[in-house]
Amino acid sequence: MKKLFLLIACCLSGMLSACEPKDKPIEGDEPTLYNKANTYVVYECNERLFAQTNAFQAIENYVPALRRMQVNVLWLMPIHPRGTVKTVNSPYCVKDYFVVDPAFGTIDDLRSLVKTCHENGMLVILDWVANHTAWDNAWYEQHPEWYTSPVADEVNWKDVVPLNYEQPAVRDAMTEALLYWMREADIDGFRCDYAHGVPADYWAEAIRAIRSVKPNAVMLAETSKVDYYGSGFDWLYSWDYLGAVQKIYSQSLQALYATSEREMSATPEGKQRLRNVTSHDAASENAPSRWFVSAQGELAASCLTFFLEGVPMIYSSQEIGEMGQINFFNHHLLSFPSIKDSASASDNAVFEAYCSLMRAYQLTAEARYGTRTDFSTERVGMFTFSQGEKKALVVVNVSGVNQEVTLPMLWQRYNCIDALTGDSVLTPKVLPLQPYEYKVYMTL
Repeated sequence: MKKLFLLIACCLSGMLSACEPKDKPIEGDEPTLYNKANTYVVYECNERLFAQTNAFQAIENYVPALRRMQVNVLWLMPIHPRGTVKTVNSPYCVKDYFVVDPAFGTIDDLRSLVKTCHENGMLVILDWVANHTAWDNAWYEQHPEWYTSPVADEVNWKDVVPLNYEQPAVRDAMTEALLYWMREADIDGFRCDYAHGVPADYWAEAIRAIRSVKPNAVMLAETSKVDYYGSGFDWLYSWDYLGAVQKIYSQSLQALYATSEREMSATPEGKQRLRNVTSHDAASENAPSRWFVSAQGELAASCLTFFLEGVPMIYSSQEIGEMGQINFFNHHLLSFPSIKDSASASDNAVFEAYCSLMRAYQLTAEARYGTRTDFSTERVGMFTFSQGEKKALVVVNVSGVNQEVTLPMLWQRYNCIDALTGDSVLTPKVLPLQPYEYKVYMTL
């Protein structure tokens, strides 16, 4: 058993040692097996959950916990000061693109956080609001011709004013602001808010400029419009999937699978979808308990989601079992686990469960890139992955009552590894599952 844990530890150490996760497409290169197998894990970090002041320092102290969860992309929600004119206190109302919100710390504090993340094999991406600015942004005062009238969703956003990308000066200024953070804080990419509000051809220009600085910069678009892949974005949102998984405990699994397949079939080779069960928007609109009942219910939904396909994302708060509504416009301080290093355990059972789940996710990377076969029943999600000798089995009880399920023939009484615990096990023929329980097995 000790040898098995050493083997797992070595595998995980190797996965975390490189600053760039291994499925990142490199233009002109034929992907290797591990390039193709997704090993990204994104953590959306709401700074206002960590500290009233010096949030960057608090988040830096949390890096060992993030590493323990196998996180290798830290997404920081907007780091800039918020506007004060017509304000609703939204962090997506940017007053100055070149300044850090003093409540979070200084630019040196940000640099320190990025440096620590890089030393721990993590990329850092900033949440970027290119569609609009605060009314008291200096650009509006100095260049009113850079702005235009609101359309579509913008009509409801009274605290911001939209930029006019027909103006070449707007494009130049926005690109310069993006590149500033790459030069000054070594940022590795951007999550682009309301990306489809900005012309796709601008994003193509900006992403070319970004990749002239960092060829492997990670670019995530908050949109489901697939033509934005053509601008150079790596990942798009999975809004349809999120809506479907929120109904997982009241609708059929087949409806969820159909939504997943529809999104993924529209996703070009080498691109991905961000997959999550909650986010700053979702948790602000409704308490996660409305959809997932309990922290265990959310864990089960996460397991099913992360293994189906796409890039898994964990929103700060879900890993500690926070099931209440969180208005991301305001501070909402939470108690996050305090651990000294990535090997330390915490006393938060939900956090430990996410660590085990994401460890299983990374260990099954090769198998997950192979063929997936569905064996689901009405209330138990069950599917296998197979690529050569690498095989995995995922079983998830999507109900609040005990279930029993007959395992696929090849996995009955099979010597394998419980990927959640690292133990060698002999699987049963009929697997009993407690409410919202899940299992992940892999070949030895």
